[in-house]
Order: sequence, then C-alpha cells, then structure tokens
Amino acid sequence: MVGGPFKNAMATIGAGGLLVLAYVGFHATKFQIAAWEVQHFPVLADVTVCEGDMDRRSGQCLGSVVTYKGFEQTAAFCDGADAIVAGVMSKVRRDAVYAGGDQFMYFGDPDGRFRRAFWKPLDQPSNVPRNRPAGVQDWGQWRLYDGCASQYRQWFSTVEHWPWHNLYPLSTTIGPFPLPRPR
Repeated sequence: MVGGPFKNAMATIGAGGLLVLAYVGFHATKFQIAAWEVQHFPVLADVTVCEGDMDRRSGQCLGSVVTYKGFEQTAAFCDGADAIVAGVMSKVRRDAVYAGGDQFMYFGDPDGRFRRAFWKPLDQPSNVPRNRPAGVQDWGQWRLYDGCASQYRQWFSTVEHWPWHNLYPLSTTIGPFPLPRPR
C-alpha cells in the first residue's frame, strides 16, 4: 500500500529534477554559444580604413591607413560630481540590433570589484539609446552620475544586441576606461 504512492512521488520528483537539469543545461548551452559567437563574430570590432585611393594592381592603400578601435573613449571630464564621457566606436555587424534597455554601466573592473552605475545618454534626443548603423561613428556624450566622486577609477559597460537569428542576445563588454578626476 505504501509502496505505490511512494513510488509515484519519487518518479514525479525524479522527472521534475530531470526537467530542471534539462532547462538549466539548455540555457547554459545558449550562453556558451552566444559567448562563442561574440568572440568570433563581434558586434563591435577594430577596423582598418584606407583614407585615400587604392592601387588597383597591388591593392595597396595610397593614402593614410587609420585603425579605429571597436569602442574607444576619447573625451572625459567632470561636471560637478558627474563624469561626462564620449568617444568613437566601430560597429561591424549590420544584423545586430541594439536590445533597448539592456545596457548597463559599472564603476570598477570587469574582472574584479565593481558596482552598478547610473547613467544618462546625452547624445539621444529622447534619452533612450537606439540602434546604430554599422560603421565608424561617435558615441556620447554620456553622463555617469557620481563618476568623478566615485572611489572607483574606471568604468565599463555591458550592452546587448539581437542578431539576425533572434535565438539569444549577444552581450558585449566595453571598457574599462578611466574615469576623470576633479581638478
């Protein structure tokens, strides 16, 4: 009598455990595939541009060759306690669409101690970042609240984009970059 209900309960618990393991394994696999995709097919990457004509025979650049970083901070200053930062970026994937609301700022080191930072993009009229076209372009100014008063000396960000297949978001870490200090 006791064996039947006990066996059924154990079978139910076992089946539930297998479903939980399958669910966790599926999402862990998705995370690993997304990390591989970002590593091999990044959204932001360094690009080299020939600023001038190309020799048709040799393919050599006849002008100057400029390399743009995938994401670079070119300006940073203090506005009271807030840090104002700006720079240049190189988006190389046309198919990657910015996942609005999924960009987070942090003060600290991505591989060490950090804390979440509050920020406001000053370069967007609606104050909500939107998808950017592929190519080399300016970003910022961005206001990092209390960035100049923070005990941390640097900042970084994580940003997500949705690729053409929409199976999982591609997460990119930009930075770390130095925070300005008040004079």
